[in-house]
Amino acid sequence: MIGVEQLAKRYRTISETRMQGLPIVNDKLGVETVGFRDWQGHRLGVLITPWFMNLIALPADDHWSECEQGELISCEFPSGNCELTVTCDEELGQFLSAILFRTVTDFPDQETARLVAEETLSKLFEEPVAPQGKVSRRNIFTGLKAG
Repeated sequence: MIGVEQLAKRYRTISETRMQGLPIVNDKLGVETVGFRDWQGHRLGVLITPWFMNLIALPADDHWSECEQGELISCEFPSGNCELTVTCDEELGQFLSAILFRTVTDFPDQETARLVAEETLSKLFEEPVAPQGKVSRRNIFTGLKAG
């Protein structure tokens, strides 16, 4: 079983070694795990690094051990269905991830990145709002809504 602290430690090591000096790294950000919670018997949260931000699902057991790197796993959340990718790390083993931000170079600071991560998790666990009435084709073009 992969722990949240183990995940953070692994990516801090990567940040301090392999990622040093690369142009995709935002020096204003650090490695941080945000909002990890129980989800279907696993741990789900956001991993912020100086080069990406991903939704991460850590297995509670060998749940995805027979899956292959890159395989897509369909996951149901209150907000709807989302596909997460099987990720294999030589030290951590297998976990699921979904890219939230492929690059984080535009984030001004850690606090902003953390707020975006928290908001993303909040939205993921919200039930979708049902539309208010039907909208006709004519109303789409005129901007009018059905009552």
